[in-house]
Amino acid sequence: MKIKFLTLFSLLVLALTSTSLYAKQKPFLIHGQLPHLTGTLMQLWDDEDLALTPEQKTKLKHIRQRTIGGLSTIKGEVFPLEKEIVTASTNGAKPESLENDVEKLAELRAEATMLHLRCLYDTRKILTKKQLEIVE
Repeated sequence: MKIKFLTLFSLLVLALTSTSLYAKQKPFLIHGQLPHLTGTLMQLWDDEDLALTPEQKTKLKHIRQRTIGGLSTIKGEVFPLEKEIVTASTNGAKPESLENDVEKLAELRAEATMLHLRCLYDTRKILTKKQLEIVE
């Protein structure tokens, strides 16, 4: 009985931990090595030193909307698919039966990473050297 309780308790802790980690995950292939310039820009949006022009703000808003919109769609597919793969594996599914789902997951994460890279590239094209020094 004690072992059964400890096992169930461990599974509950694991489930709660993975759920909280799940919410904090990012859908990218590359983690912690590429900046998230739009987040920094939003914090400094009206900063006098950054001095974004109205034209820059319009272009940056467009980039942010495109990126956030694309990522929200991808996130809606990535995390449920990831969960399905983990659940199936935990339940003893053969790796071969998961291959298509894993490939789809890789494609979605690659797409999210490309969105991030496009966002960085387009944002850098809009900012001046001085502005880039402030945000990077």
